[in-house]
Amino acid sequence: MTSVKDNHPVNQELAQEFEATRFVDGLPTPRSIPLAREIPYTLFVNDDEILSISTLPTHLEELFIGFLVSEGVLLEPSEIGHLRVDRTSRIVSVEINAPEERLDRIRKKGMLTSGCAGGITFSVEAAVKFVPKSSPRITIPVELISLRMKEVDSHKGTYSLTRGTHAAAIASPSETGPILEDIGRHNAIDKVVGHCFMNQVFTGDKILLTTGRITSEAISKAVRSGFPIIVSRSSASATAVSMAMQAGLDVVTYARAGRFNFFSHGATQITPRTTSEIDISL
Repeated sequence: MTSVKDNHPVNQELAQEFEATRFVDGLPTPRSIPLAREIPYTLFVNDDEILSISTLPTHLEELFIGFLVSEGVLLEPSEIGHLRVDRTSRIVSVEINAPEERLDRIRKKGMLTSGCAGGITFSVEAAVKFVPKSSPRITIPVELISLRMKEVDSHKGTYSLTRGTHAAAIASPSETGPILEDIGRHNAIDKVVGHCFMNQVFTGDKILLTTGRITSEAISKAVRSGFPIIVSRSSASATAVSMAMQAGLDVVTYARAGRFNFFSHGATQITPRTTSEIDISL
């Protein structure tokens, strides 16, 4: 049997190989196909079981902290008293010093799917009413959108091996930050949100990048974590753009090959090129 990526070793924690038959031009060839793992982890907050999330088992602390930030439960890193990830029992335990009214938002047990089909969310309706902190409008050169999205698309992670994960990242004019992957697009965003929260990264002048479709849940997470703009190589739902309009979050869709759609809601200004500028290959 030949592996799909013969020169790319399979990380057994993140992917599992299965025997299959690949058809090319109608002709069969036996192949060994690596598929991304989807592992359920259960979240306990202050000893209360909250829910289970099926995830690619990387950056688990960022994932669950990001989830709590996205749900409006965590507002400051100092509210985290203790955080423990037990990979044997697949339990994530977090102690939080937060008001009961915030903790009540997540006291609904359930299973959160890997995210591409939606799953459970607690705060989408609240995000519509959420008014973000006012911050100065930021200016983004037009070529930066495509350049940063290309960096996420070309990331050599689990996706390059399995073609079965989504990625998300934070970007600034000077660089693209950590590119984090997951089976679900919403999980990948939560990992980025958690990374920013735990490392006290200011998001008010940054770009949130995602390879997945922009849904109402993605908008909720972007608004809660203070991003002014979210960019995707894919589409957005009508509800998502309507929510973004109410929250003052800018949205970019189909950021591919130097083209994209920009839904402006006042948070950013994208400066176009002039005809005298030389094209940069993106």
